[in-house]
Amino acid sequence: MALVDYGDSSSSTSEAEDLSSNIPATVPLKRFALPTAEALLGSKKHKPEEVVDDPAQHGGRIRSFKHERGNWATYIYVPAGACAEQLEDFQAEAIAKLAPQVELTANESLHLSLSRTVVLQHHQIDEFSRSLKTALHSCTGFSASLNGLRIYTNDESTRTFVAVQLDAAFRDKASMLLNPIDSVMLEYRLPPFYDPPSFHVSLLWCVGDQTKVLTEKLEELQELLADQDTLPLPVTDVHLKCGNRDFSYILK
Repeated sequence: MALVDYGDSSSSTSEAEDLSSNIPATVPLKRFALPTAEALLGSKKHKPEEVVDDPAQHGGRIRSFKHERGNWATYIYVPAGACAEQLEDFQAEAIAKLAPQVELTANESLHLSLSRTVVLQHHQIDEFSRSLKTALHSCTGFSASLNGLRIYTNDESTRTFVAVQLDAAFRDKASMLLNPIDSVMLEYRLPPFYDPPSFHVSLLWCVGDQTKVLTEKLEELQELLADQDTLPLPVTDVHLKCGNRDFSYILK
């Protein structure tokens, strides 16, 4: 669409001069204003498309917080790779054993959590990572192990978990590692870890609050775990997971 209707390029200069000479000198030539951007584009701003969560796409899980563009689910952890094969064997056996009573799903990421799952904005990620690296700079690693099962639910009671706990002998050392992490969380106005802390590796989960059923089966599950050898957990590095980005910090 043309904004201004210019005259035919074949018109001569003399014709233009003849037209202008008929207009009194005291009357200014009328100028037509161009349309404003608001007139062309509209005054209303379109809201970004809202992402509708569909639990059916991820095993019936319900998000703990609303999914919005620019929000990155974030947590801090120690990987449990050293005993992953043993834990995976236990997962398969437990799922088969409890299949008639409750439908369990194996956790794919086996790790010891050192924070809650929180939300960071995209522009905060690199700065948060630098702060965490500085806070962990003087922290010392240690060798630990896992021992004993416990049943957990998330804050919303929408999922129930079977988890193996950090051996009690190493809780003090884990707490010392947790202190600088909590400081960084508070610096960014994010909630610190649970008080008192409960260090564990989540192994299995199911939808809803199934605490009663799983507690009744806890002794049987514990026997399955006892069939495994010692479950080593070397705490040599700490990881930060932000969406699909993973940062690693080597301990002294």
